[in-house]
Amino acid sequence: MERRRWTARCLAIAILLAGAHASAISAVAAAPEKPSEWWDVIVVGAEPEAIAAAVAAAEEGARTLLLAEDPRLGGLFVRGALNVLDLRVTPEDYQRGLFERWWRMVGRFGAFDLDRAERAFADLLAAAGVTVRLSQPTPRPWMVDDRVVGVLVGGDGLRSRQVVDGTADAELADAAGASSTWGFSSIGLDARMADTLVFRIDGVDWGALRRGAAARGRGYAYVDDRVAYGHFAGHPAAYQAEGSGLRLRGLNLGRQDDGSVLVNALLIYGVDALDPESRDAGRARAAAEIERVVAWLATGLPGFEHARAGGVADALYVRQTRHLDAECKLTIDDVLDHVVTDLDVAAGGYPLDVQTLRPSDDGFVFGLPDVYGGRLCMLLPRGVEGLWVVGRSAGYDPLAHASARVVPFGMAMAEAAGVAAAWGAARGVPPREVATGRGAVAAIRTRLAARGAFLPAVRARPPAGPAEHPHYEAFRGMLRWGLAVGGYGNDPALDDEVGPTSLLYLLANLGQRAMGAPEAGRRVIERVGLPAGRLEPTQAAEIVAAFLLAAGVPNSLPAGEVGTAWSDLVAAGLDVADPGRPLRRGEVYAIGAWLLELHTEGTALRAQGPEVLDDR
Repeated sequence: MERRRWTARCLAIAILLAGAHASAISAVAAAPEKPSEWWDVIVVGAEPEAIAAAVAAAEEGARTLLLAEDPRLGGLFVRGALNVLDLRVTPEDYQRGLFERWWRMVGRFGAFDLDRAERAFADLLAAAGVTVRLSQPTPRPWMVDDRVVGVLVGGDGLRSRQVVDGTADAELADAAGASSTWGFSSIGLDARMADTLVFRIDGVDWGALRRGAAARGRGYAYVDDRVAYGHFAGHPAAYQAEGSGLRLRGLNLGRQDDGSVLVNALLIYGVDALDPESRDAGRARAAAEIERVVAWLATGLPGFEHARAGGVADALYVRQTRHLDAECKLTIDDVLDHVVTDLDVAAGGYPLDVQTLRPSDDGFVFGLPDVYGGRLCMLLPRGVEGLWVVGRSAGYDPLAHASARVVPFGMAMAEAAGVAAAWGAARGVPPREVATGRGAVAAIRTRLAARGAFLPAVRARPPAGPAEHPHYEAFRGMLRWGLAVGGYGNDPALDDEVGPTSLLYLLANLGQRAMGAPEAGRRVIERVGLPAGRLEPTQAAEIVAAFLLAAGVPNSLPAGEVGTAWSDLVAAGLDVADPGRPLRRGEVYAIGAWLLELHTEGTALRAQGPEVLDDR
C-alpha cells in the first residue's frame, strides 16, 4: 500500500499539485451565540505532539476531541516522512511514557515504517477514546476577552474547558494574539534552519550498503538494520544541484518494512515557511531535483547501483519557525547548566544541533547536554489565557530549541500537557493556574511517573564543558549569541591559538547581533583587511580600538586607535593581562564579553543623557 502511495506521488504529480495547499489560520471570527458542542479538552493538530496530548488527556478521563486540517495522522512523521528518530538513550533511556508506547508499536528501531506509524497513532487514539476529525476547515480560537474558550470550525463553535494547540507552527496561539519571535531573530540573526524534502529511494541493496560501510570504517557511515547516517566520504555533499537554493548534505537513511529507503538530506533555502504557496513552490523545486540526486548517489554509494527514485513526501520537513513568548522559557543556559527542578514534567538531552542556516555553512553543534528539564510554564503563551501550546514552537529560545525541537522530547512535553489539561478540566482550574501551582504540578508529576515518564532526580549537576577554565564564562556569553560552539564533545578549544580573522568575525557579528552597529565590523575589515597568521596582542588591541570607534561605543581608550597597546585595553577595563604571546580563543571570547559590557554600560549612560557621556 505504501509503495503504491509513494509511486503515485511521482515527480510529475508533485509538480502539478504544487499549487494546492491549505490556508493558514485566519483572523478570529465572530463566535456563534451558542456552542454546537461541549468538550473537556480540544486538541488542534495532527502532529505527533498533538496526538500525544490528546491520548494523555483522554486516558486521564477527559472527554477529548482531536481536530486538524490534515487529512492524515502523524504530521512530520507521516506527511513529512521523517522516519529516522532523534533519540537519546545514553546514559539513560529518556524515551519513556507515551512516546515509548508508540515506539514499541512501530518496532522500537531507529527508523520506522510510515504506514505502521500512522496505524499506531490511530490505534492509540482509538484505545484512549479520543474523537478524531481530520480534513477540517481551518480551526480558529474562540475568544472571550483574552481567553480561549474553545475552537471555531466552519460555522460551528466548539466549547472546551481546556484547549491545546498542537500545530507545528503554534498557529492557533498566533491567531489568538500570542506573541513570538521568528527563527534566530531574538539573537539578532535574520535566519532560520533550512527546510528539507524527504524523498524515497527504491532498489537499494541494504545488505551491500552495510557491508560497504563496514569495510570503509566508522568515519564513512554508521549502518544498522534500519538506519544509516554519515558523510559517505563526501559523495552526497559533492552533488551540484541544478535547481536554485538546493543543497545535498550527508545522508540520514531510514529503511521501511518493504525495503524502500527514506532520505533526509536535500536542503531547501529561501522558503517562507508560513506561506503555503512558498512551501509548495519549495517542495516542487526540490521534487524536480530528485531523479538527478538518486542518479548521483547511485554512482558512488555501495548498494545504490540499482537505486531509483520512488517519490517525495506530502509535506516539507520544516525545522523552525516561531518561538513562543511563553510564561517561562527553556534557555541555552538551562540546557548546558543541566537544570532539573521539581517543577519539571519532561527531560531532554539531545545535542544542540542547528541545521545549516545558509548554503555557505554546514550547521552547528553548540554542545551536548547530559540532561535538562521541561516545565509546563514553557507551554503557556503570555497574554493569552486558556491555551496550552505543544510542539517545536513552544517556549524554547532558538538555541535551546536546537535540542528541544526533536519529537521524542516534544511528545513527552505534550503528554504532560494532556495530563495537565485533563487535571484542570476536572477541577475547573485554567491552564495558567495549573502550570504555576506547585500543588497542581506535583499532582501532575505523580500521574506522569505512574504513566512511565522519565523524571530525572532533582540535584545540582556540573555544567557542560570546561567550567574551570578562566574564560569559560566568556565562552558561554558568546554562545548565548550563537557565536561560539562546544561541539559534541563540549570542547570549545579555548586554549587553541587563533588568527586575526577570528577576532574580526566575532566583532562583526557582535556589532550586528548585539550592539546595534551592523556596519562596524565591515568598516574595520575594510580598514585592516583579513590578515593571515597568528593574532598578536598589539594587533588585537588596534582592531578592538578601531571597532569601538566604528561602533560608537563609549570607552576610555586613546583617541587614535593606531598604536593602541594591550595595556590600554586593560586600563579601559579588560580583565585579561597581556599574554605575551599570540592570542588563544578563550582570550578572544573574553574581549567579546568585555565589549558587550561596554556596550551595555554605554546604552545605560545614553539613557541618562548626553551630559553623562561627556563627563565620562
